[in-house]
Amino acid sequence: MSERTPAQQRHLDLVSMGCRWRLDLDRLDADEARATAARWQRAAELLGSGTPVLDPEPETLVAKGSAYTLSRELTRAGLLRLRGRASLLHAAALADEGGRALVLVAASGGGKSTATRELGRGLGYISDETVVLLADGRIAPHPKPPSLIADPTTPGDKVEPSPDEVGLRATPARPRIAALLTLERDAAVTRPVIETVGLLDQVLAMLPQTSSTWWLPGGLHRLAEAATAGGPPSRLRYAEISRCRELVTEHLASAAPAEQTWEHLPPPAGTDPAGADLDGAADTGEDLTAATRLVRAPWSDAIAVDREVLVLAEARPLRLGGAGAALWRAADRPRALAELTDLVIADLGGHPRAVEQVRAAASDLLEHGALLRD
Repeated sequence: MSERTPAQQRHLDLVSMGCRWRLDLDRLDADEARATAARWQRAAELLGSGTPVLDPEPETLVAKGSAYTLSRELTRAGLLRLRGRASLLHAAALADEGGRALVLVAASGGGKSTATRELGRGLGYISDETVVLLADGRIAPHPKPPSLIADPTTPGDKVEPSPDEVGLRATPARPRIAALLTLERDAAVTRPVIETVGLLDQVLAMLPQTSSTWWLPGGLHRLAEAATAGGPPSRLRYAEISRCRELVTEHLASAAPAEQTWEHLPPPAGTDPAGADLDGAADTGEDLTAATRLVRAPWSDAIAVDREVLVLAEARPLRLGGAGAALWRAADRPRALAELTDLVIADLGGHPRAVEQVRAAASDLLEHGALLRD
């Protein structure tokens, strides 16, 4: 029979992802309970630290199975608790001594945990997996045990030591975003580089690495703010993250917010951002006449930059340019196609095939569900 844990070690209270948690250690023997408490000590130390707390009601999780199982369960539960309340990025984050944080966005297997382990010896550890970003730029730390691949031949089999075991520096209680980079690991890169990318390109690269952005009012707008928190939108291209320490540290030290270059086009006040559905609104786009009245379909959020528009309806983004972007913008209220055509021509200028192009754009947007017949 396994040894029971002492009464004072049968649970652990902590804060992570801006939520209160209680880990029930009662099913673990004494050694397992101590190891679990050590892995989550950083999060326990956040209690009473002034760290952001969005959900103060403790949720109990029973510690059982592997350390990796517990970590995944807490993260999944946190994403559900915070849906619609913060930008939730599949990302790592590290901070300098002043709490200025660098966010590293990448897909699973994209190098976040490895980057955390390499860079976290010189920068404070916030998370290797999930970044909870508030509207005012604060980050709610998620200092979970870092997930490391034990055997490269079985990448799904991960171990999770405590942050202290792998030498990660202290977790700041109140970090703020100072810069954001998307990661692109490429074995052909001979020298790591941080390169500027277009804003819509960056937001589209970030969007699949977010959770329930369409539930969050102004979700796209807030991603654009995060992308430009440290200057123009940028990505880190590298082959070996160990060669990026100086480059990344210098980037964080010199980071300064970029001016807003986009226009935010939110849905009407009172609209539920999670209720938009492009697919549900689609039609064939056939039989259009000059008198056909069209209007925008419900959308969750939209931003416009350089005559392009990025529209989000639930989880589906739609990038519009040219006549499509101008038409979508003009259809802010029900209008006849003839009137919409005049507005697009006034916006973009005349063209011998303007009427045909606008009609084709209208058909395309109807088919994609971005416009509705009134």
